[in-house]
Amino acid sequence: MSDACHFLHHALTHLPRFRREDLSSVPKNGIYVLFEKGEVGHDVERIVRIGTHTGQDNLAVRIREHLYTPNKDRSIFRKHIGRCLLAADPFLAQWQLDLTTRAARTAFAHTLDKDRLKDVENQVTQYMVNSFSFCVLQFDKQADRLLYEQRLLSTVFNCRDCGPSEGWLGRAHPSSELMRRSGLWNVQGLRGAVLSVEEATGIIELGANRPSLVG
Repeated sequence: MSDACHFLHHALTHLPRFRREDLSSVPKNGIYVLFEKGEVGHDVERIVRIGTHTGQDNLAVRIREHLYTPNKDRSIFRKHIGRCLLAADPFLAQWQLDLTTRAARTAFAHTLDKDRLKDVENQVTQYMVNSFSFCVLQFDKQADRLLYEQRLLSTVFNCRDCGPSEGWLGRAHPSSELMRRSGLWNVQGLRGAVLSVEEATGIIELGANRPSLVG
């Protein structure tokens, strides 16, 4: 599994990299792989999150929700980042509230510090913009996306040769020991079957539309 994770890091780090200004160029469907500034794995930038989308043709929309749209209740990733930034702050209790429904917003209206919430949302977005870049593996079929996302995640999660730096923000997570230990901004889909190097190669070749990554 370490060999497969090593291969994935070195293959994915050489794919075209995207940031906020590049969203219009992101494929319509696929799997995104995030790298975080300051994190190293297998002597390259470390993979810190892998994700996909369910709605057809909305990969860029989902990435925008996670990284750049100030609404924690549309992205568990944003909520995790905020939890870490607020780990020792009493406002964490308000950040944890799910304000998706009108009923919830009404119920908590008298206690919610909206100005502080806006400020934290902006801090999360700023962290996203400054810290993350991503590459994309293109898969048009939802079944393929979900399967490969899970296999890729499991392979990185189970590797014992890469992990979080001492200063990684996720180490401050107030409730998830799994996240603190794994170094991934994921908590689901981590315990499935891991990939062999051959299987990992096949997935990258398919998603990157490259005929061969081995010679």
